[in-house]
Amino acid sequence: MINAMKSAMTKLKQLRVLLLLLSTVTLGSYATESQIKRIDVHSDKIRYLGTSYVYKTNIDNKPQVSFTRHAKSVLALPKKDTNFNSDKAQTNASIAINFATSSNNVVLTFKALPKINRGSDIAVYQVTSQGEQLIKTVKFSPKKENFNVTFQSKNINQLSEYKVLLPSLANLALIALDLDYDSELTTLFTPRKAKYIVMGDSISHGVGQGSASYLTYPYQVAQALDLELFNLAVGGAQISIPTAQMLADFNNVKLMSLLIGYNDWNAPNADLATFKERYSKVIDTALNLHPKADLYCITPLFTRRDKAKHSKLPIQAYRDVIINLVKEKQQSGRNKLHIIHGDTISSVDNLRTDKLADPVHLGVEGAKLFADKLITLFNR
Repeated sequence: MINAMKSAMTKLKQLRVLLLLLSTVTLGSYATESQIKRIDVHSDKIRYLGTSYVYKTNIDNKPQVSFTRHAKSVLALPKKDTNFNSDKAQTNASIAINFATSSNNVVLTFKALPKINRGSDIAVYQVTSQGEQLIKTVKFSPKKENFNVTFQSKNINQLSEYKVLLPSLANLALIALDLDYDSELTTLFTPRKAKYIVMGDSISHGVGQGSASYLTYPYQVAQALDLELFNLAVGGAQISIPTAQMLADFNNVKLMSLLIGYNDWNAPNADLATFKERYSKVIDTALNLHPKADLYCITPLFTRRDKAKHSKLPIQAYRDVIINLVKEKQQSGRNKLHIIHGDTISSVDNLRTDKLADPVHLGVEGAKLFADKLITLFNR
């Protein structure tokens, strides 16, 4: 009887060990709470890229960090002043969480905030001597309110730097960061890069590439040019003077691009003279604030639409306004101002293949093709 009980106890212990091993395989090193360390998300050792507006708050006595791409003072303005929808502006396009640790396992916990949410496509990069290596992508449904992004280091037991790139069409807050129990965050070892500022509408915001910042043309351009992207584009936007004025909040700007005009052409109150006046103001404001930066004005791209929704003017009229305006300013001494004829470097091949009725937005492959064209032009 005693031997039978001992045998049973031995088998029970073996079963417990097996279950622990299985849970470890499933969860990495997070089998029990004693094996993880919760890091304060308000830590100064976490750097936020692609935004000048970071909000460290406590909700129900729990720390969280949220971000906007635009200043709250701009988001509070009426749409008639900003020329964009502030709800659509409050997404995390090209914002990234940047930190360094020797932890072999990392778990970030996010909360989806109100406003726009078309799902969350997140990319994780590990910084190496060869540059940034994409180690994981993960996608979450817009119905998911809280979720974890878990990944393992490619350099076991070695100090590594990571960049977690947030979705283009959702608004997330960071609410937790967990590392191995014997690990800490360390001081980042890479300097911050010069900035690439993108102003525009949904084409630049990333409509057509899921909710994946890493698939958008601005992000691919920034990666190729080794710049930090600040994507200020907003779906549905028209030419926006407050966006240009907000550039006073940015430093070390090397490159700016402006791709706008399609929504101005289709607006109920479309007016070519007003468009020209506002576009001129945006150019002057941006270059006065950042006189050492290059500004590329990109005329509206190829579109299947041949008629505006509310006027008889062709879209070429808006392209011509931009072309002539840039030429005038170049002749008056704006030698950091450049023109790119968007319709000559885009075609039906750039448009979405998953939604053929879409007349203007880039598909995943189309965004890559367009990025490649811009990279060549920006490098001249």
